Amino acid sequence: MKKSISTLAGLLLSILAIFSCQNDDGEVIINPLSANAGQDKQTTVSISVSLDGSASKDSEGETFEYAWSIKTKPSGSTATLKNEDTATPDFVANMVGTYVVELEISRDNWTSKDEAKVTVSEVATQQMVIISEDITEDRVLTDIFPEDHTKIDYLITKPIKSTAKLAINPGVRVAFAENAAMTITSTGTFISEGGVEDEKKVYLVGQNATPGYWAGILVQSDDAQNMVKYTEINHAGAENELYSTEAVLFMEDFSKMSIESSRFDKNKGLQIYVAPNAEINSFVTNYFNGDAAVGHVIALPAHEVEKIQPGNQFWDGDIAVTTTFLDNGEVIVWGQYIYTLLEDLKITDGTSLELPQYVSIKVSQDKQIAAMNGGAIKAMGGDGKWVEFKGVENVSGYWKGIFIQHSGNNPSKFEYAVIRNAGSSPLAGNQPASIHLGPYGVASIDYTHINEGGGDGIEATSEGAQLTSFIENQIRGQVGYPLAVSTMNVGIIDYYTYFTNNGIPKVRVDGNYPIASDQETVWPGFNHTNMSYHIKGLSKDLVVWSGLKLAEGVVIEMENDARIVVEDANGRQGYINALGSADKHIVFKHTNETAGGWYGITFSNSNTSNTFDYVEVLHGGKPVANSFSANIIIDNSPQSSLTISNSIIGHSGQHGISIYNDQRDNLTDTNINYVNVPESNVYVW
Repeated sequence: MKKSISTLAGLLLSILAIFSCQNDDGEVIINPLSANAGQDKQTTVSISVSLDGSASKDSEGETFEYAWSIKTKPSGSTATLKNEDTATPDFVANMVGTYVVELEISRDNWTSKDEAKVTVSEVATQQMVIISEDITEDRVLTDIFPEDHTKIDYLITKPIKSTAKLAINPGVRVAFAENAAMTITSTGTFISEGGVEDEKKVYLVGQNATPGYWAGILVQSDDAQNMVKYTEINHAGAENELYSTEAVLFMEDFSKMSIESSRFDKNKGLQIYVAPNAEINSFVTNYFNGDAAVGHVIALPAHEVEKIQPGNQFWDGDIAVTTTFLDNGEVIVWGQYIYTLLEDLKITDGTSLELPQYVSIKVSQDKQIAAMNGGAIKAMGGDGKWVEFKGVENVSGYWKGIFIQHSGNNPSKFEYAVIRNAGSSPLAGNQPASIHLGPYGVASIDYTHINEGGGDGIEATSEGAQLTSFIENQIRGQVGYPLAVSTMNVGIIDYYTYFTNNGIPKVRVDGNYPIASDQETVWPGFNHTNMSYHIKGLSKDLVVWSGLKLAEGVVIEMENDARIVVEDANGRQGYINALGSADKHIVFKHTNETAGGWYGITFSNSNTSNTFDYVEVLHGGKPVANSFSANIIIDNSPQSSLTISNSIIGHSGQHGISIYNDQRDNLTDTNINYVNVPESNVYVW
């Protein structure tokens, strides 16, 4: 609509004023302010008029103040402005006539003014319909003003109930008075179905265009016909006594609703709340502009999340997941959205939760994700297209982590995932971990980053816990160990996995289970320095019942009073094949590098694969009362053997190597350097 003549005149005067200010040198100084009171308006009596001066500008980019006033109004009018010191005030035009509203903006000594005219007429012969009573019979709301879809067709003046079928036709605009609401009771049906074009959509709005002006819609009905489609809902979310959570659309337990191609905007609080036993029939191509103060756009139970199909848009908020269990035994896929877990999430009974590329899951403080009893997590990202698990706050040790146990034939899988901020408290046992494989938990972890944890990075020490693949991961910033595994899982560790900035820069190996494989077990070591295997746990010994091959550069640290025992058992033949190089020795040592801190290595078999080359065996030979000790003991019962060359035996508590006197030929020792051995280099007893 065009500006009035008086407004245009005012603009010309403002333009002239721009050049009327001069400094002492006569130079013209241009006013940086330009007020804009918005377009002239036409409305009907008793309707709230919203003004908008947000197009006002300061060419220097500085902030300025707003001051609105009503310059002229019809005789007898009591209209007054609300929020007159903001960009968007409003007033109720309570009498027919012309209202001239002036906006003045100011900064320092600068001011600028503009006017807008509001023409108020009588309500048209075809008037909007007032709804102030409950709807108890089937009713259809038709478009009263088809020539102008911006006009209000129906005004709901207070909280009402609909106990019957209520249908809203395309093009209808329903306004709600302050704190008004609509409840669709258990006997009611609600169908709000507009059309694709703006003039055909259904509009459910506040009588005043203010977020939180009216309460919203409460759905108690379980009718499968319930639908919001091509509908725009604005200005809702006021506090009310109908339900505890501020929400535009609140679905009570056992209610049902389809939400399609609709828009939720300029509301306060949650846009949609879905109770734990409510059901979404469909949820496609919707648009949500959330309340940034809340942080969540919608809140719904875990079992309903998969209903949110690709193509929905969420702004200024994420999807809050309110309940715990996924247990239907099926494959559940969550869309590429951002989620916040408000409670623990437990995936059980053969259910698989699949998370595709770009999914981001934020976990509340000290909460966890658990896959148990055949449940599994399949986090399948891509290079640069991560699946992300993190704390609601970016704090190390903020949430518990991911717990996996009793996987059965449904292993979990992490590929191109990021797991950060976990390890707030133990998932099991006494030590926190970002990922904990409990009894018979099975998982593959590849190309994944595990960062900033409050405990260990990954723990896989429980009975039957199994890592099936472990390729090129990065584990950094853990308070404890980056990795804690049983002996059965060491061989799966990829040489190129990267460990950095961890509190204990070692891989902890729980020796509670002997190395007992039908194939040779290879411990690969690490592609960077200052990393070692630390044998520690319920059993701090390392027992070798089958073949163990150590790659060059491997470092094994032993606890106080610990030992390594190589023997045959259960039809298997044990051996250690440790072939280092001149540049990369293989090292066995005490964790604190204390001479005589551990008992050393005992060979109790004569396997010819017991071979050491470029090996260091340090700090063994812990003294034994009424006996002897050595870094390496070649036992005599049964007869044992070892070939060792180019190696260092040092810092023993007593002897370097010990062997029974008639079995000296079973020790082949070449080019051995003995360092700080207090008694015999080779003790023959």
